[in-house]
Amino acid sequence: MDGSVIISTLALLVSVGSALVSYKAFTHSVNVHELETTLAFERDKSELLMHVEQSRNLFSSAQREIENVKFVLAYEPPQVQKALGSYDNLFTEFLPKLVGAERQATSLWNEIYEWQDKTGRSAFAHHTPRYRALLENDRVAHQSALKCVAELRSQITRAHEAYERGQLG
Repeated sequence: MDGSVIISTLALLVSVGSALVSYKAFTHSVNVHELETTLAFERDKSELLMHVEQSRNLFSSAQREIENVKFVLAYEPPQVQKALGSYDNLFTEFLPKLVGAERQATSLWNEIYEWQDKTGRSAFAHHTPRYRALLENDRVAHQSALKCVAELRSQITRAHEAYERGQLG
């Protein structure tokens, strides 16, 4: 009987040791999974922040282009300015919208930056598709602004040439 008690005791110790090793392996596996999930979230969050920053830069670029052409137009003769009066909405409507959109992109960047790992995952999953669609709309708006500016620059040149030939009075 003494031998069977010793064998039983050793088997119990081996089982307890095995359970302890299994528990440590499990907790390590959980920690590694959590770390991988956190890293993936941070990577995705950084990518989204980069896209928002690019969008913000697009707004800033379009705003500078419009302000630049506004400056050029302001130093043209009054007849040229009057002939191009139909482009005023570029300065009175579109430019303020760009400024507002840039502020909104800055606010969005700050909001995304504040997302924390646990609570940010659900916000990321919920909001990312909408944000990506908005960012695509931002690119379209930027391209439209650049086309409008290019057209206005062309019209300024034409109107200035017409003014020099005495065709604008």
